[in-house]
Amino acid sequence: MNSILHAIQPVRHISLKSWREDFEMDLIENTPAHRLLRDGDTWVILFRSGVLCFFGAGPALQAKVIATVQAQFTPIADPKVEELAVRVGERDGVGRDGVILKNLDEERILLVALRLAQSLALELHEEAVENLLETTLNLLSEVTRTGRLPGRRGRHLRFLASTSATRTEILSRLAVLDNPDIVWETPGLELLSRELSADLELTSRFRALDEKLDAIHEGLEVMIVASRHHRETILEWIIIILISVEALIMLIGK
Repeated sequence: MNSILHAIQPVRHISLKSWREDFEMDLIENTPAHRLLRDGDTWVILFRSGVLCFFGAGPALQAKVIATVQAQFTPIADPKVEELAVRVGERDGVGRDGVILKNLDEERILLVALRLAQSLALELHEEAVENLLETTLNLLSEVTRTGRLPGRRGRHLRFLASTSATRTEILSRLAVLDNPDIVWETPGLELLSRELSADLELTSRFRALDEKLDAIHEGLEVMIVASRHHRETILEWIIIILISVEALIMLIGK
């Protein structure tokens, strides 16, 4: 019989270091990156990335946890959701119908939840990077057409900061390319971790994001050069005008 691991991202970030909520459940593991809670066969996992995972949790508990988290942190207007079928089998692995686990223990539940949470968080970043890429292409088209950046400098600085923040957030909060500590601490989970990563296409999606961010960075460099050239041109014309005015004054004075 299959059980379902539910994942939802109702907020962009959860400050687990400063927020101690346990929803009256047993605290199994608590780190800056995740918090694992359990009550019998019910599991709730909160991730720093803003993703919540539920296994064996009823609708009432899920609604309570989601509402509490959204009230505490910045909510996402249209939360992303994913789910994964989980069943007990002879060996750990990923099959056509979902994930097979030898035991429903905390290590395996946490590993599956982690990989699903990474997939969900990546989806949010994929949308953000697509928007950044579209903005970059529009700005580059304008630079190509006019030779200078449109709009005010403050807007461009905010865009630069947004791009940098997106890349930093992806690298620091998701750690897609790294095997979690639990893999090294629990013998036999490395293969399951790789299979989950492959099934959810985590590595290829992360590299695609990284390539798009590189393209955005190159575009930003072009725009910075164009902006600097535009300012230098204006300064050169100001100097020419000032010299001309000074020369005219000297001629009139004679």
